[in-house]
Amino acid sequence: MNLPAQIAGCPVHADLGALGAHAPTALTLGRFDGVHEGHRALLGAAVAAAKETPGTRAVAVTLWPPPEWILRPAQPRALLTTLHDRLALMAATGVDAIVVLTFDLEFAQQEPREFLSRLLDEAGMREMVSGPNARIGKGGAGTPPVLRALSRELGFRYREIAWHGPTGTNRSSTIRAALADGDIDAVNSGLGRTYSLEGMVVRGSGEGRKLGFATANVSHPEWLCVPGDGVYAGLSTVGGSQPQRAAISIGTRPTYGEHPRVVEAHVLDAAQDFYDRPLRLFFVSRLRPQETFSDTETLAEKIAADVAAVRATRLPSARTLAPFVRGEPAEAGSVG
Repeated sequence: MNLPAQIAGCPVHADLGALGAHAPTALTLGRFDGVHEGHRALLGAAVAAAKETPGTRAVAVTLWPPPEWILRPAQPRALLTTLHDRLALMAATGVDAIVVLTFDLEFAQQEPREFLSRLLDEAGMREMVSGPNARIGKGGAGTPPVLRALSRELGFRYREIAWHGPTGTNRSSTIRAALADGDIDAVNSGLGRTYSLEGMVVRGSGEGRKLGFATANVSHPEWLCVPGDGVYAGLSTVGGSQPQRAAISIGTRPTYGEHPRVVEAHVLDAAQDFYDRPLRLFFVSRLRPQETFSDTETLAEKIAADVAAVRATRLPSARTLAPFVRGEPAEAGSVG
């Protein structure tokens, strides 16, 4: 696990001991995949709890690799965010430090009492914040009632909070399902931000350039969730630069026969190529499903229409692109 020492000024540690127990801690723990609205409510509650007592730190603890990958390796769960993006989104909530604990079979055997004792002794935990679906310790035995009882026994304050958004939207599984369906409106609503992914630009077949619409092929981990096949209006950015409009296509290029599934983007008015550079794509809306065309001329006409639709798409505000961009879209708007 290759962790940054800090991200956006927030220290990142690989073990609890690195925090030290010298200062009291308000702590929250979770997978935080996607860092959606519900997750940010938890993280924000830890930050608020820390502010109630001077000298208290707000600490977020997450796990890597995901427990499901270790406990059910035959059924690995795809993720909404890479670990780096997860950390950046968590840091943006204002926590004072993040701890990424390595999850393995030995870790999974810790009983709730044992793990909570570690948090007390090694991290100085004086307060824990969790959601109603908390499952901490071996077999997920550390449910909120168990945590509440152990808090009285071990001597820390326990708070259970819930984010009261639209039913189901504060679940990563719901957002993953919407993403697979290409329902970007539902995804962005559940996340409370504009969904994005980042990957290195790799060499492609060059077919787009022949049609007059050069595309950047964006690689990504196989385990990362991507939207369902189709064409999307979006934005792109390199290194947090000012976003540029982009027509994003996901699919197997059926007009050219059978090909591996790819994520590619035509960046409008781009004056550079992006080879071997990390390109982040933001998905604003879905324009159409993947289609098969009888000839490349018809395909080129359809792409031209897609590009026109991208130009007409209302841009999201910088708030929904944070923390991954430094610049405001040229025509700032709202995604609701």
